[in-house]
Amino acid sequence: MPFKERQLAYDDMLAGTGIAIAYDPVGSGRVTLKAAKGDGAVIAEASFGPDRVDEAHILYMEATELLRSRAKLGEGFDAIRPLVEKLFAAFRGERVTYDRAPAKEVKPSAELAPNPGKTIEIDVDGMTYERLPVRTRLITMDDTDLMPIIANYAGPHLRPGDILFVSEKAVCIVQQRVVDIGTIRPTGLARFLARNIGNAYGSADFRGFGHGTSIAMQLFIEEAGYPRVLFAAAVAAVTRPLGIRGMFYRICGKRAKSIDCPMSFLILEYAHAAKLAPLDPDGVARAIRERFGCEAVIVDANYRGAFSLGKTSRAITEPFIMRAFRDNPAGQSDEMTPFVILRKKTGTGPA
Repeated sequence: MPFKERQLAYDDMLAGTGIAIAYDPVGSGRVTLKAAKGDGAVIAEASFGPDRVDEAHILYMEATELLRSRAKLGEGFDAIRPLVEKLFAAFRGERVTYDRAPAKEVKPSAELAPNPGKTIEIDVDGMTYERLPVRTRLITMDDTDLMPIIANYAGPHLRPGDILFVSEKAVCIVQQRVVDIGTIRPTGLARFLARNIGNAYGSADFRGFGHGTSIAMQLFIEEAGYPRVLFAAAVAAVTRPLGIRGMFYRICGKRAKSIDCPMSFLILEYAHAAKLAPLDPDGVARAIRERFGCEAVIVDANYRGAFSLGKTSRAITEPFIMRAFRDNPAGQSDEMTPFVILRKKTGTGPA
């Protein structure tokens, strides 16, 4: 069911951050978002026409996630206000720059620990594996080579027999495969197909936009190609009522499926960005194996599961990847752990 536009007010973090977010449909399909202090004084505002309501939805989710995450860090109004102002400015189409100094200062960790809410050990096919997320500095589009970053942060921890899983987002960034949302012009086909993607936006079951926005679907169509998308949509229309799900994505392929929009809820540098599919992910995986002597997988993982875009061994099967990454141990927001080392703890197994 399509999300019904209605007024929304988020003040859960008002006591800690001093900021609330208001989402206000103002008629004729337009939407205005405001970030305000407790006394009602507006500190940031952005308006969207009927053709940009998807962006309004994204901004509302990103603004509320920003307040939640910063409140957990114990940051107050003075620290959070400039971040909120920059986030709204980006969605108004203004050019925004970010202070990267804190990310540059992240040093390689001596010990690897799980992300919050995740576990290190996981049983897959009767074997126990350790999943060791590797925290890095923020990878930006100033980076053009992933190898030094892997060497600096993951290299000291790699052992014989390890498998290095690399987030496809990290690959896309160094390949400059990132586009500003404001440059995407959705077609009628993109709007129609996006309405049929069930991401449960506006309900308690919402976990992410996926391809349920017209801007993400437009990139999806351009990656897969119009003929394939139309064929896939026709097949899905026939098979879905029969209980056969997922044919649309199977036909369109993993590269199109890897399209992401928005690219990040909490890393502000990519808050108004979409991610294209990485180029030659198999070649990237092989280059990692040649450099570091371990098997490698370029993986797309999120709350719905995981799949490979490139890998160095067929023995690392898709079902294995899905089970090993079923809860996305690399995180999905500001953890900044784009590499995960998978290490067999006992016995032998498929890896």
